[in-house]
Amino acid sequence: MENFIVSARKYRPARFEDVIGQPQVTQTLKNAIRNNQLAQAFLFCGPRGVGKTTCARILAKVINCEKNSKEIEACNECESCKSFNQNATFNVHELDAASNNSVEDIRALIEQVRYAPQAGKKKIYIIDEVHMLSNQAFNAFLKTLEEPPPYAIFILATTEKHKIIPTILSRCQIFDFNRIRTEDTADYLLNISRKEEIKTEPDALHIIAQKSDGALRDALSMFDRISIFTDRNITYQAVLTNLNILDYDYFFRFTDYFLQESITDCLLTYNEILAKGFEGDNFLSGLASHIRNLLVSKDNETLQLLETSANLRNRYTEQAAYTPVSFLLNAINIINESEIQYRTSRNKRLSVELALMKLCYLFRTVKLVLTEEAIDETKKKNEFTTIKKEEVLKPIVTSIISTEKEEKNKTISPTTTAAPVKPIFAESSSTTSFKIPTLSSLKATATNEKLEKTSEKPSEKIIGDELDEEKLKYALSKYIENLQAEKKFSVSEILKIYPPILENKNNILIVVGTDSHKQLLLAEQELMVDFLKKQLEKKIINLTVKVDAERSKVDNKKRPYTPSEKFEHMAKKNPLLKQLRDNLKLEADF
Repeated sequence: MENFIVSARKYRPARFEDVIGQPQVTQTLKNAIRNNQLAQAFLFCGPRGVGKTTCARILAKVINCEKNSKEIEACNECESCKSFNQNATFNVHELDAASNNSVEDIRALIEQVRYAPQAGKKKIYIIDEVHMLSNQAFNAFLKTLEEPPPYAIFILATTEKHKIIPTILSRCQIFDFNRIRTEDTADYLLNISRKEEIKTEPDALHIIAQKSDGALRDALSMFDRISIFTDRNITYQAVLTNLNILDYDYFFRFTDYFLQESITDCLLTYNEILAKGFEGDNFLSGLASHIRNLLVSKDNETLQLLETSANLRNRYTEQAAYTPVSFLLNAINIINESEIQYRTSRNKRLSVELALMKLCYLFRTVKLVLTEEAIDETKKKNEFTTIKKEEVLKPIVTSIISTEKEEKNKTISPTTTAAPVKPIFAESSSTTSFKIPTLSSLKATATNEKLEKTSEKPSEKIIGDELDEEKLKYALSKYIENLQAEKKFSVSEILKIYPPILENKNNILIVVGTDSHKQLLLAEQELMVDFLKKQLEKKIINLTVKVDAERSKVDNKKRPYTPSEKFEHMAKKNPLLKQLRDNLKLEADF
């Protein structure tokens, strides 16, 4: 019976050209050999299974090769290469620091360094998991590492660079290995499956690549296990079953349930997931990743960040097209909070179900919060306006006007007494907050009231119930000016780009391009109608806001950005903003 060799060993790269996902390392090493600028010590850092020890062996083989090619690759024909391939070379020594981490082991290594190679150019010492050495062993190694013999080269490899003392780091040329991209891992598995004549599905290989988390060795181990499990026919469902991964289709269904506010379907589907043996924390983690992928799919420029197959990428694009950004950002925040609470919750199932209920009614919650904020803001404005007109401005304005009239007529009556001026801080409830008006605002108000009283022609009023289009435009321009003064730039820009239309005698229609714009206008609807009623002196004014997707396509270039879109734009330039938002548990104002 022939011995089975796992794929990680059978297809281990033997040349720099075969190394996957580390071009910055392999090219630097090849240039160093070509220009004869090799350092005396190298430190290869990075996560497991990305090629640190493999690159160390390839480097050792190329250094001692007698006939290097123009591409700086080993020839595999000279005596040095043949002995290396047969594990019979005396010029390459490998030491596992995890089991040889004492001072005596390092001293024995230093004693070997004293002897020059009998054949070949260099003696290479590869020390794997070097962070496991004790501090005493590190200190014993310092002098030899700094000034080794001219024929000795040390290659250290570690997965935990922070555990190595600084004096060792300063003596080494450090190379950082990256996690291998999902696409590269999937392509590598596809090539191996063709060589081994194993049937595979693209989605299945992508899931294996994602599960490996950038470690190619882990991906090859899973590939071998599933190929044995499926009798050399790796399918999507077989991978899900073998790796205990929840099907992506569940998350697409849950997103649709959230948008349809279908709590029944959510709870029944979650019960189905639990019946299959999946834990709630795994479900929440997968759902958060799904929402993140939908956010990424919102823009064609960020679509490349999706580490999925082409079929799955199309499904993400389709669902992202009709899912609002405001919903996605609030949803991922709710899921993250639920993940944190899940660990300490006694009733873990209820914790997840509560999060699902919140997600189902997320639209209503956001609308309710915005409406309550608008009502509170209106109440504050009304309170301030009442105090300002009744208790402050009226007596002051009356006094100013009476004084100016007396000076104009040059007749001062000794019996005339000025109206009593109430103090600025009038008696009010303890909960009423009052802001002292500025002098310029008082003067402006006084001048306006003076002009209104001294004007011979009464102000023109709108007669009848029908709205006048020209006067409506004028009133809306005044309202937009007020919005800009209050720094509500998003609403003002929406009204500029989507101007209201006079539908009939007392109905006003606003057709916008997106749901987010509609939500902003609905939050402002009550204030806008009250302003127009006062400005136009009408008792009945109806305001309707509708969404037209076709108009969104036409006005896409000139539409105003929502707060969430502004945040995403800034987060592209500085990814730390998202980390700051998560750390502070902030919520965007949509």
